[in-house]
Amino acid sequence: MRATLIFLHKYIGLILGLLLSITGISGSMIVFDRELDELITPQTADFEAADTLASFDLALDNARVAVNNGTEPTRLMLGRHNGAPHIIRFPTPEGAAGPIEVSINPGTAEVLAVRNWGEYPVTWMYHLHLSFFGGERGEILVGILGFCLLFFCLSGIYIWWPKAGQVWRAFTIRRDAGAFRFNFDLHKTAGIYFLPVFLMLAVTGIEIVWHEPFEHVVATVLPVQEAPTPSSSPGSSPSGDPLGMDAAAASAQAVFPESQMARLYVPAQAEDPWRVTFMHPEETWSEYGASTVYLDQYSGDVLDVWDSRELSAGSTFLEWMFPLHNGDALGLIGRIIVFIAGWLPALLFGTGVYMWWKKRRKVSNQNRLLTMLAD
Repeated sequence: MRATLIFLHKYIGLILGLLLSITGISGSMIVFDRELDELITPQTADFEAADTLASFDLALDNARVAVNNGTEPTRLMLGRHNGAPHIIRFPTPEGAAGPIEVSINPGTAEVLAVRNWGEYPVTWMYHLHLSFFGGERGEILVGILGFCLLFFCLSGIYIWWPKAGQVWRAFTIRRDAGAFRFNFDLHKTAGIYFLPVFLMLAVTGIEIVWHEPFEHVVATVLPVQEAPTPSSSPGSSPSGDPLGMDAAAASAQAVFPESQMARLYVPAQAEDPWRVTFMHPEETWSEYGASTVYLDQYSGDVLDVWDSRELSAGSTFLEWMFPLHNGDALGLIGRIIVFIAGWLPALLFGTGVYMWWKKRRKVSNQNRLLTMLAD
């Protein structure tokens, strides 16, 4: 059993370790995606912190003028603080890599930048992390890598498990026993110290790629609620006109007056509702709105509420998958931990390749010596 696991651990790592390294490093880069984007492209964040937010409707109007292609906005993502830009999305143009994104000054509603998702550096990292630029097939490959990471975690802890009296040695790195021993200790200690994080990233990554099958599996163990699918009533407004985003935001905020608004999704069809997501004060994450208010797009009436604090056990478990994967579930500390963990597959791959190469070279030298003696 042990010999088989060592063989599989070694050669699956040698074959797929480079891909796991690329996935990990690109994942680290997008843990702080918005901060990194503003650092690389300061023109999207060239403003002072806003004391008050400008009208969302004015922001939408300015974005429409800037895009000027006849399409309508699909959502507005609020800046992570009052000094960060709102991001308004428009549908993906034909042949483009992703939707159009308009960066908006939150205090003045001024357009700061118009870009296509997938055509600026941070979104390249997303494409690389999600699919290796390979579309659906690439996403399947990333999901398979998630299962491989899960296997490395389980096989690794079995291989690592120390004998009686050697527990301390299993958690330490020796620097005075040569390069091979140093690489061996670095490999095992990095793996064991970050084992819980790797397990979490493997499971949550699998869930993100294969959400529906994963949800079905969870539903066999824990109760899972279906997300609401309410519809607007076109005749519910005296004027017959849809609500603006400012009115929708005010109506939704009244449902969760103490909570922070995260995103507003614009109705695309006559029967679609406004969807407004929120983060509650007691929630640890700061980039993910797990609660949603559904509003009639004409009357502003509340049609349904998906409150993350009142979900079933299975639905709560599923809601935690994405913020756990990017570290946001534990706030800044969680994001830093995931950022560090993303670089470690490259370290594990490098130390693993070194040990394999050294052993292979040793065996090759021994065989050459035996051949010479035989001659």
